[in-house]
Amino acid sequence: MNQQELIVSAELTSEVILKNKKLTITKLTKKKSSNKEGIETENIAEKSNEANPKPILPKELLKIEKIGNEMELLFLDDFGAIIGLDNKVRSQLGLWAYADELKRDFYTNQLQHKYNEIENLIILSGAGTSVGIGKHKKGLTMAGLWDALSNGSENKYLQLLIKKTDNYQGKDLEELLSLAGMRHSVKSDTELLDAMNHVKSFIVDECTLELEEAAPHTEFLNKIGLRPQKFPRVKVFTLNYDTLFEQAAAQERFTVIDGFTFSNPRVFNGKYFDYDIIETRHNRQDKKDSTIAKLFYLFKMHGSLTWRKNGGEIDQTTDAIPTDQRVMIFPQSNKYEHSYEQPYFEMMARFQQALRTENTLLITIGFSFYDKHISSVILESIKQNPSLNLMSVTYGEVVGKNAEYQKELHRIAEFQSRLTLIAESFIDFTIQFPENIAHRRFDVLESLNEFLRNPNIKE
Repeated sequence: MNQQELIVSAELTSEVILKNKKLTITKLTKKKSSNKEGIETENIAEKSNEANPKPILPKELLKIEKIGNEMELLFLDDFGAIIGLDNKVRSQLGLWAYADELKRDFYTNQLQHKYNEIENLIILSGAGTSVGIGKHKKGLTMAGLWDALSNGSENKYLQLLIKKTDNYQGKDLEELLSLAGMRHSVKSDTELLDAMNHVKSFIVDECTLELEEAAPHTEFLNKIGLRPQKFPRVKVFTLNYDTLFEQAAAQERFTVIDGFTFSNPRVFNGKYFDYDIIETRHNRQDKKDSTIAKLFYLFKMHGSLTWRKNGGEIDQTTDAIPTDQRVMIFPQSNKYEHSYEQPYFEMMARFQQALRTENTLLITIGFSFYDKHISSVILESIKQNPSLNLMSVTYGEVVGKNAEYQKELHRIAEFQSRLTLIAESFIDFTIQFPENIAHRRFDVLESLNEFLRNPNIKE
């Protein structure tokens, strides 16, 4: 019996933790079944008879698929060593620890060598960069928001929305708000509108997070900001309302160009995304030598907690903002339509432009590829721009999902090594993120060039 037959012969659940044309790593775990009494038991393949025995599989296996090589199954022996079907020992680590080691070796090698001299670095930050992070309260998933809402004092507004939408049966806050919004647009209902506004205010409160000391945002900004001076600035696009990246930037003394004027009050004007900052003490004609360090561009594609409609303008404020004056795309199915309104249209146009640029690496972190208006742009850009590379970092349950856009990503990753799907948290990815060696190399070259231009300079 070969390895493929061995897998098929047992009922196994699989979790892909790395997907790339060159290497795919999958965790395999035996499913649990219930006996006649309804008690969960391990579904172990047992010998059916002496003439035709079935293999007794371990509870956990690791499937390794490398380009050009036969698939390999690994598991723990009775002494805790990792072995294959050939009984050769691969490692003394635990099975999942070994899987993580292989996974991290692969993607850090990509970042350190394959991608270290890619000129354009684009970051797309999804909900996963805020979930579980916060000093006084933690960022929540959409499911977590539903639970917090249903268990808190605002539950009465949730129940009213459910009642007004023909006793909605699900637990999807985005879907519920979509149904309520459509119901209100067809027939005006002040009670329904009031309930929707209370739920939106609840979302605002839960997304108002304070950066904690252990948050990875500061370290991540420092690592991605360490790039050769000749390279374009890093562009960070985020779908989150919170200000964790802004707080991290302030803490680390980064300059952030976010599309708002530098005057007071700060007013949105998309042309500011075309600006950069240089040090005037250098030669103004040589921008490469005079751009300041620690600067990045920030695009908040779904709006922000601090953005406000103020007359015909959009400004930033720390004051309390009424719900109808907030500049935020709240969870609703019409997010796609909102993306064609300002300032969201400006952000989307910049995102599309960035992905069409040659020699670009897009790293998505904590993004599930459920948002149609974002996912469609990424997939279209991958197909149209052959020099666009994608590294998608998210939770394991998302990497293995078979939803529309995730399925297409898996299909492309089967035959194009420029796509890598990784099951990893934002915190662990930040810890593993390597220093850009091109930064050190270009620093040495710049110093050498300066010496050759002026050999009388002393160290």
